[in-house]
Amino acid sequence: MTISRRGPRRRHGFLADLPNMPLDIIQEVLAHLQPRDLLRLARTSRTFRTFLMSRSSAFLWRASRRNVEGLPDCPTHLSEPAYANLAFTSYCFVCLS
Repeated sequence: MTISRRGPRRRHGFLADLPNMPLDIIQEVLAHLQPRDLLRLARTSRTFRTFLMSRSSAFLWRASRRNVEGLPDCPTHLSEPAYANLAFTSYCFVCLS
């Protein structure tokens, strides 16, 4: 007898239309996220990565940083996304693991 175990059901395409929304609406929504969420979103598609990693999106990273209580300002030698990566991931910048 074989027992079939189903994993959790996933919603495919739930946010598929997000890149097609007007830019001002996307920016307003993203400004309410935390830096960890912006990092995750940037890793979902080339479109989001290009948009979120551009210098013109630095204001979104600053706004998201303000959503985290007690998080210090970004050091001048780091970009906003690099600071978010340093603060919110366990990824090592030296050995890349």
